[in-house]
Amino acid sequence: MAVVATGCRHTRNTNYIIAVACFIFGIWYFYDGWFGKEFQDKHTREDGTPDATLQMNRYWVPIGGTVAAAFFVALALRMKTRKIIALEDGLELSDGLKLPYDDIKQIDKRFFEKEGHFTLEYEVGGEVKKLKLTDRTYDKLGLLLDEIIRRTGAAPAETDSAKDEESKTEDA
Repeated sequence: MAVVATGCRHTRNTNYIIAVACFIFGIWYFYDGWFGKEFQDKHTREDGTPDATLQMNRYWVPIGGTVAAAFFVALALRMKTRKIIALEDGLELSDGLKLPYDDIKQIDKRFFEKEGHFTLEYEVGGEVKKLKLTDRTYDKLGLLLDEIIRRTGAAPAETDSAKDEESKTEDA
């Protein structure tokens, strides 16, 4: 039976909330810039031209808020499609990476309980690479980690180089 770690719901929902907030602020500024007479009177120069604040409220903030909202919706939708599947012969990531269990050389799970991430060290074409999997990106990582440990004979991580190696890993 395959174990599947899907995209993190918490991160996805947070991105949706941020998108809604950006859109609401964009509407608020748009309203002040075009329909708020009190705001317009306060930010119009004596010659009748709008000052920088009124121009920001009319054009730049609503456009920026809409673009930011679209960006965070795209991030949320991307998070929804992410997954890692632990099959009989190896791991399959949603970005196309297939990682056989035989290629996994080491699993650094020291930070999993406290910080929510672990690192896989694997070999591809004679080159050793690291893949950092975090609970901010995937749900059900505990089950996935148990399955990886069960299926591999990966060596435990060394305790001396933990802080040095953390900055050199790739995030998935």
